[in-house]
Amino acid sequence: MSRFRRARLLAALALPVAIASSASSCVLLAGAGVGYVVTQDVLPNAIHEAQVTDDVDRVWAVARETFEILLDPNEEMRVTESPRRIEGKIDGADVTLDVEAHDLDRTLIRVQAKKYLSNDGHTAKDVMNRLLKRLAK
Repeated sequence: MSRFRRARLLAALALPVAIASSASSCVLLAGAGVGYVVTQDVLPNAIHEAQVTDDVDRVWAVARETFEILLDPNEEMRVTESPRRIEGKIDGADVTLDVEAHDLDRTLIRVQAKKYLSNDGHTAKDVMNRLLKRLAK
């Protein structure tokens, strides 16, 4: 393959990657029929948000289990049923996880974390990713 042709091919392949990486949301097709992630965004204040194609009651149950697993030792989580909210300390950060019905079999999940009075996007992202991984099972 000539240098020119190889350079053109690499440029053509790099464009979709650049476009996809610059977008603030993505569509993931993971899972086996349920728990598909439709969108995933990072909102202002490092709030991680995902919309999944799954029943709100199932997502709520998995969210509670996941939060309890991730909770710092000797900490308790605070659970509110309406609206569905869980609060507690994970990795030293104050984490809030909200679950709400968005549409029929569509659920919206939001995770926010604060550490040392500032937003902790790393912890919020980690909690969201672990929850989505458990939902995909």
